Amino acid sequence: MVMDVKLLETFRAVIETQSMTGAARLLEVTQPAISSQIARLESQVGFALFERVNGRLKASHQGRLFYAEVRNALGMIEQLAQEADNIRAGVAESVTIASHPSGSISILPGVIAELMRTRPLARIRMINRTSEEVRAIFEAGAADIAIAEWPIHIPDIHLQRYMVPCVAIVPEKHELAEKTVINPGDLSGVPLVGMPVARLIGHQIRNAFVEHHIDYLPVAESEYFSTICGMVAAGCGVAIVDRWSAETFRPLGLAVRPFQPHISYEIGVFRRANPAPTPLMDELAALLHQRLNLRDERIHGESS
Repeated sequence: MVMDVKLLETFRAVIETQSMTGAARLLEVTQPAISSQIARLESQVGFALFERVNGRLKASHQGRLFYAEVRNALGMIEQLAQEADNIRAGVAESVTIASHPSGSISILPGVIAELMRTRPLARIRMINRTSEEVRAIFEAGAADIAIAEWPIHIPDIHLQRYMVPCVAIVPEKHELAEKTVINPGDLSGVPLVGMPVARLIGHQIRNAFVEHHIDYLPVAESEYFSTICGMVAAGCGVAIVDRWSAETFRPLGLAVRPFQPHISYEIGVFRRANPAPTPLMDELAALLHQRLNLRDERIHGESS
């Protein structure tokens, strides 16, 4: 079965705008045209992509599974289109980077700015997703180099593993800002903004509280350190985050303090072992290494 790319793009638009009407506006077609294209795609795949729940359109279970594959496939097609544009424009090199939110916000902007200073004609594309999605996108071949939370289990890659200490962040005028070091006991009874314990780093933070016999009961949770930093700056509470994110968002009015016991936040930077990387990829990897290879932060490099 040959899939019609136009139908896949329509399906993605409906999922991401959460309505036929929104997809019609996005794609600049009529709503009946969107409905017709979704019906054609459902006929091709042999299952319902959407269902009505309390009058609202929602993706079916099969539709959600299909969407994950469609997004990766369309990402690869869009990368091919970008490469064709680069060839027509005479651009010698391009690179696609997939990264989790912390890397996209706190690590990559400065690295890419430095890369563009030395290679002004290079084309750089960023894909920002969760760590799980970054790994899937990389394995699907839609990214040249990737950054994701540890652990990373992908065969045949060159992998660099880095770590950074977690720190406590509080609003600048909070009484805890007077402390030089913050521990779980200091946070007892203080509104806490946390990372879900389903994530490795969230689990580690919770364990630090449990081991000190302090209840870990966040008033709010987010999967993204950037959101957590924003919430603390807005006065929602205090938090434990990685130092990279804390330093990035410090200008919002955050006081950043060491947290004890020590908790490490670990990420991996990875690319394929074969074929040989381009000079652009080598330079990008070197700049990332320079940015991340701060004192006591790099664990080791390894190949899988």
